[in-house]
Amino acid sequence: MLSRYDDVEIVAEAGNIAAARSLIDQLDPDAIFLDAELTGETGFELARSLPPRTVVIIVSAHDNYAINAFDIAAIDFLVKPVAPLRLETAIERLRDKMSTLNGQSTVIGAAPANGTGTKILVKTTSASMMVAARTITLLKAEGDYTRIFLQSHQSHLVSNLLRKFEPELPSPPFHRLSRSLIVNMDHIEKVEWETTSSCRLHFVSCSETVTLGRAGTRRLRELLRI
Repeated sequence: MLSRYDDVEIVAEAGNIAAARSLIDQLDPDAIFLDAELTGETGFELARSLPPRTVVIIVSAHDNYAINAFDIAAIDFLVKPVAPLRLETAIERLRDKMSTLNGQSTVIGAAPANGTGTKILVKTTSASMMVAARTITLLKAEGDYTRIFLQSHQSHLVSNLLRKFEPELPSPPFHRLSRSLIVNMDHIEKVEWETTSSCRLHFVSCSETVTLGRAGTRRLRELLRI
């Protein structure tokens, strides 16, 4: 399935963790499609030992591993048998991640194929600024305003309704989980399932946490396919 993507080169395959570690040391791959269950071991043990620059996509026949995937900061979780459209989404996330890691950015005014820009205009009472979408962790409605939380631990209160930003943000990784919340799924570090109808989100490089109710939790489960 990966062979149809011209910008993806399969450099090696491994059937166990020992072989994988050896190949990773030799080849230093940009990304790894990692099975959750290997002979006598789990792929998560390997993932935790990888350098931060190595991108991980978990592939498994068991959807109960989705939370483990968040714990090791995998950029996606694919359930076997993998649907072609679902793989395409994972590849798009991989491209975005690699662009970020390689320090590449799109010129302001240019737009990717889905028609959404890589930067958005943020106007506060004291300043106007162009903010790279990939640096935004979440957007939360506060009455007639929107608070934008960045991975730098900063936040900005903007005099625009939340719905104004939705068409400007690339999806994926941004998804509206409730009427008052848009989340960058790539920034989620951990999901705590508090009940069957509620959960709490923790983010990478952002101290803000978010509790989702029934509708938001259902939407999140749909996106995670769990």
